[in-house]
Amino acid sequence: MTIVDPPMVNKLMLVPEQNTFIGAQPGNALVIHKTASGTSAEAVANFFINDPNGASSHFVIGQDGEIVQCVHLVNGAGANCCVENGFDPYWQQFNPMHVGSSTGTNLNTITISIEHCDPASDNSTPLTSAQKASSFKLIKWLVDQYGFDITPDGHGQMVDVKGHNTIDPINRARCPGNYPWSELQTYLQGGGTMGVPAGWTDNGTTLTAPNGHKVVHGFRAKVLAGWDPADIPLEEEHQVAHVENYYASDAGAIQTFNYTRLCYTVARGVYKMGIGNELLGCEKALVACKAAAPVTTIQGIDPVKVKTFLQTAAAKAADLETFITSSGL
Repeated sequence: MTIVDPPMVNKLMLVPEQNTFIGAQPGNALVIHKTASGTSAEAVANFFINDPNGASSHFVIGQDGEIVQCVHLVNGAGANCCVENGFDPYWQQFNPMHVGSSTGTNLNTITISIEHCDPASDNSTPLTSAQKASSFKLIKWLVDQYGFDITPDGHGQMVDVKGHNTIDPINRARCPGNYPWSELQTYLQGGGTMGVPAGWTDNGTTLTAPNGHKVVHGFRAKVLAGWDPADIPLEEEHQVAHVENYYASDAGAIQTFNYTRLCYTVARGVYKMGIGNELLGCEKALVACKAAAPVTTIQGIDPVKVKTFLQTAAAKAADLETFITSSGL
């Protein structure tokens, strides 16, 4: 395979060659990172260029969606290296080098890395719409180029597309933090479809589903980032005191769709509700409600009095039957 660099890169800012793994031709897996500081891809690239420790990544994506390339894909970048205790068993197949060891495979020689700018030290800032769009498009290009396995791995990521936390679960437990894995999977499995879902319309500010319900603001951006066209809204977005009933949550906005509920709070931004937790909570509440429900009066009739009457009538009927039998009638 001829190794080429992706066409969607906005700027080339290469780190010194001595800080790369020349000719390594990585491509066994793709590793997703976040920066835990900064918003600009160019600022992070400048850090890599001047870092005496030789850290680097193939790509950096800024919050404005700019993609900066720091290392050619023919070479390895200095973002992954060595596994820590508790690493994902996926990496075992490559005989990985452990932290503090001088033997085994340096994972920098077999992996491609993408950094995403996040100003929060715990990588808790959601990707911006522009950043997400750039990330998804770049990953789609790399998946097509290298044939990475995008089958869900059962742990929220994909077989050959992993977070840095799978390599360093101790020191990089929050890398890449709240990266939108499920949305990425939907996007990749849908063949890289972004934009207005089939059958929907958009006027630049408002998405309208086939059933006439509207999607606006951050929820609109979420849908445009990759969405199942059949997952239509069942109501309009509205404000609530708690966005989730069975999980500690703040006030915000919600909108329920055919398969999904989108939520918004100031602290978390736009996100998909863990609908299973909400459903189980509702089912438990329904069971408790039924158990505690009093016997109701129907059409003004007291069921207790009805029961007493029926018991009295049954007793009188039994007495009458005994009288008839004993009288030979």
